[in-house]
Amino acid sequence: MGLAASQARWISLAARKTNVEYEGQQINQARTALSNQSSELWNRLYQMKVPIPPSTSDFTKTKYTFDVGDSTKTIVNIQSASHYDEEDGITYNAYVTYTADVVQYKGIRVTNSNPQVQYVGNPPDGKLPYYMVGTKELTCLSYIPKDSDEFAIYTAALDQIAEDWPDSRVGKEWAKVKASQDEEADPPVEPDYSNIWFWNDKENEINFVTKGDPAQADTLEYSIAYPSEALHSYYSQNQFVKEELSKYAVVDYDATGRAKSIQLEKSSAVYPLEASTQTDDDAYADAMNQYNYYKQVYEHRVQEINARTEQIQTEDRTLELRLKQLDTEQNALQTEMDAVHKVISKNIEGTFKTFES
Repeated sequence: MGLAASQARWISLAARKTNVEYEGQQINQARTALSNQSSELWNRLYQMKVPIPPSTSDFTKTKYTFDVGDSTKTIVNIQSASHYDEEDGITYNAYVTYTADVVQYKGIRVTNSNPQVQYVGNPPDGKLPYYMVGTKELTCLSYIPKDSDEFAIYTAALDQIAEDWPDSRVGKEWAKVKASQDEEADPPVEPDYSNIWFWNDKENEINFVTKGDPAQADTLEYSIAYPSEALHSYYSQNQFVKEELSKYAVVDYDATGRAKSIQLEKSSAVYPLEASTQTDDDAYADAMNQYNYYKQVYEHRVQEINARTEQIQTEDRTLELRLKQLDTEQNALQTEMDAVHKVISKNIEGTFKTFES
């Protein structure tokens, strides 16, 4: 190989080696970028909050009850007293909210889905006309003596029905009757009770209904015209209802911090407290559902990060393999360049020796 050819070959090899080195640098930069991406993914993974399942103890609280005669009170909340009331010589340390069963007179609504109403206009034996609801014979309120105890009971029941069910047909009719009464007139105006009818049901409750135009729903005439339509009746009854009361109290605690007795304000009676644990199952179920949702979201994000990390690792292995190939190629080029360099050196040496004397 001549000197010129050797030099051309060496230049070609040097150019290829430079390209290989440049490509290697590009690969190293790409691997560095992949490494940064992988590090970012792992940082995201470490910063993610792992969902923790709820504990039943977080939804379990101590419930206190105390008995007052034949009534049981349930304490809803005990707060430290914001101030002390010492008017009766007692220092109160708590403000207690508790529920109690209170008797209230309430109007009750009954749905008669198949009333089977009929009107008997000419009853035998000189009886006054009446309606029937099924097998029950109805009585008009106007048939009852106004000065009787029975009439007073009926009007008290109607007062309560009108208060609790003001938009009902019975409630509106009774309000109309009350508005028409004028005891100061001369002579006093007597209300018209003829539209209000009643019967005693199987529980001996006095059920009230009204008569009216057949076009007026929820009346006796409407039920006759439309037998498949329900008829609502109403009665009044004493009922126990839950009522929340709040009072200052003296609450005594044992060594474990559990309340053991209570004395309510304006009372000298001290009641022992019965403690029991109570779990809010609905709240626990809601918390567990929320945990399962967060767990699914967390697992989905972990899978996304793992999938992206695996993709980065695959790309990095491909680049690493290519880098090894370039390293092998560079070594081969270097070996060949060394060989060409030796040839060039011999050619130069031979050329200069030709001109030596």
